[in-house]
Amino acid sequence: MSVIKPLYLALVAMFLQQSFAMVAKIAVPIAAAVAFPALGVDANHIGIFTGFYSCCQVVIVMFSGNLIRRFGGLRMSQVGLLSILIGMAAAASGTIWTLALTAVFVSFGVSVSTPASVQILARYAPPKHAPLIFSVKQTSVPIGQIASGLLVPFLVSLYGWQGAFLGVGLLCFSFAFLLEPTRKELDRDRDPTYPLSPRSIREDLSFCLRDPGVRRLVLMQGAFTSVWSVYTTYFVVFYMDRMHYSLSAAGAMFATATLIGLPSRLIWGYVASRWMSANAVLAVLGFFTAVAVVLTGFNTADWPTWALLTVAVGFNAAATGWQGISLSEIARLAPPGRVGAITGSVIGLSCIGQVILPPLFAAVLLLTDSYVLGFSLAAVPTSIVGVLLLLAERRPTVPVSK
Repeated sequence: MSVIKPLYLALVAMFLQQSFAMVAKIAVPIAAAVAFPALGVDANHIGIFTGFYSCCQVVIVMFSGNLIRRFGGLRMSQVGLLSILIGMAAAASGTIWTLALTAVFVSFGVSVSTPASVQILARYAPPKHAPLIFSVKQTSVPIGQIASGLLVPFLVSLYGWQGAFLGVGLLCFSFAFLLEPTRKELDRDRDPTYPLSPRSIREDLSFCLRDPGVRRLVLMQGAFTSVWSVYTTYFVVFYMDRMHYSLSAAGAMFATATLIGLPSRLIWGYVASRWMSANAVLAVLGFFTAVAVVLTGFNTADWPTWALLTVAVGFNAAATGWQGISLSEIARLAPPGRVGAITGSVIGLSCIGQVILPPLFAAVLLLTDSYVLGFSLAAVPTSIVGVLLLLAERRPTVPVSK
């Protein structure tokens, strides 16, 4: 009983904090079709914002592990939600230049959410059921995306895009207070004397690059997150530009596809826990994701709604199923007490793909005006990773010393 209750407490608290972080993460891309023209910028330039956001995330997430070990995963989750409020206020200020501040502060809030949750859950999740438990927690990502896809257009219709950004920021900040009663239990492993030094960051990065299993996770996450970043950044813009959807209709399509694809995370987590190895499941997801993203590029206004929805659901079902499996593998492979730090390092290294691919996608649109070419290019990373994971499945590797 004493083990079960903290597990449920940790799971619910981390599920909700990451859901709120995800609402904020894609608020700007969802509102870009309205906000960017008001700022005198083409909405297709949202890829540049996403690339800068990812640059910030690469740096921030590297330090998140040290901050989590010193102050606790729960406390850093609260600080992250406060940071999101500051970022959303900057976005609402009405100038294109303050979006740089939005990228910095929102990326901080989102960057700490996953390592903090992994650090906390790793203490309570039984190893046998870890892939499923982490997959349950990671359903917070599509829940947040669904909420953002519905909430942001609704707030825009009521209060304009600036009011929508402020509303999202205040919502996240309010939840930070609700987390406070859980801190005594969830942050009891924090080390107030832990040094915030570059040396520990170098050690974590070195471990990620030396350990073959973790190194594969870095490549895998880099591929999936870069493709997902392109998809979430351009979905609403694509549907408004080429499908002639309204903002509300495009947001509803995004939310509906995410909702229908949501159970796939649990299914893939269960499969990885019972029937197939993590590498095999991730390889399959890589190939499915590549097919779905290519088909997205061929969507046109002539396609029936059910066909568009089928492709969008297929992408969601494949491109998001890796997260719980990957996090459970990090928790298994990381040295004791360094789960949050190693998770942050893996995310930081994998974010390099997000720095490159969305701006590259924006450049393809600028030069060719072809979504087909852009989405086909986005399919390459997960295709390559799928092959690498299948090859790794055939040759076992020995982990490095912890």
